[in-house]
Amino acid sequence: MNKSNKVLAIDPGFDRVGIAVLEKDEVLYSDCIETSRKLPHAERLLEIGTAVKAVIKKWRPECLAIESLFFNKNITNALKVSEARGVILYEASVARLEIYEYSPQAVKIAVTGYGKADKRQVGEMVRKLVKFSTPSGKDSKVKTLDDELDAIALGITHLASTKRV
Repeated sequence: MNKSNKVLAIDPGFDRVGIAVLEKDEVLYSDCIETSRKLPHAERLLEIGTAVKAVIKKWRPECLAIESLFFNKNITNALKVSEARGVILYEASVARLEIYEYSPQAVKIAVTGYGKADKRQVGEMVRKLVKFSTPSGKDSKVKTLDDELDAIALGITHLASTKRV
């Protein structure tokens, strides 16, 4: 990994994709990519890929931390998420990013110390563990979407596991 240690962290989804760029203990950028249910499936995948590519181009991370797939009972949803994940992995590969995968349980353990932590507990710890910067340089802790907080938690997990915090 290069000296700047900038990580792109993504919580893959289909309706919403959490995305964040972290460096050390600071969130440089975070957002939630939301696709419209009115669009055809392929166009939604294109939107996700285009947004990821733009973030990579702007922030120039060295690696991608992404959540590994967790299959639940909804197979249709799992397939859509896996397709979105494929688009994300493709864009990261084109940009020559190192790719690291973390299970949901590994993220919970890294952020809260407890593998069965709930979304609220993860969100509370994320807010305590990192600084949130806005483009204006002001500190901002207004991050409410679970997907966005999950992406930041993935970044924290990666930085901690590679001792980059």
